[in-house]
Amino acid sequence: MGLFFDFLTIQALLSLRKDPPRWLQNALNQVSFFRLVAPMALFTHSGWTFAGLAAGVLYTVLEGDDPTSGLGSPFVSFTIGVLVLATIYLAATALAGGRIRGWMMPSPVLFAITFGWVLPLLSD
Repeated sequence: MGLFFDFLTIQALLSLRKDPPRWLQNALNQVSFFRLVAPMALFTHSGWTFAGLAAGVLYTVLEGDDPTSGLGSPFVSFTIGVLVLATIYLAATALAGGRIRGWMMPSPVLFAITFGWVLPLLSD
């Protein structure tokens, strides 16, 4: 998943590079494109790796409390919690606006699918 988000981040910045907004043009005047993108890609990968580990630990800790099933998930309250986080993430991405929004809108959907359904299904 971290690699997918690396791809989205780099593609978003590459699309912005062609006709950059003022803030990106100022940054590109100071540093090369690679020096700008490489730390972002590393942070994105590390951040989503940590998110996956945290979700796995949280699922393990909460697993015995609510063994209900629904929404196609064996642990519906965990899935609903992930959907709430994905909705907040989707709203923040939508508010970001501009050309970067087109590249970043798939991220909350992938987040919800991966952590809301795939994680509980694979853990059973």
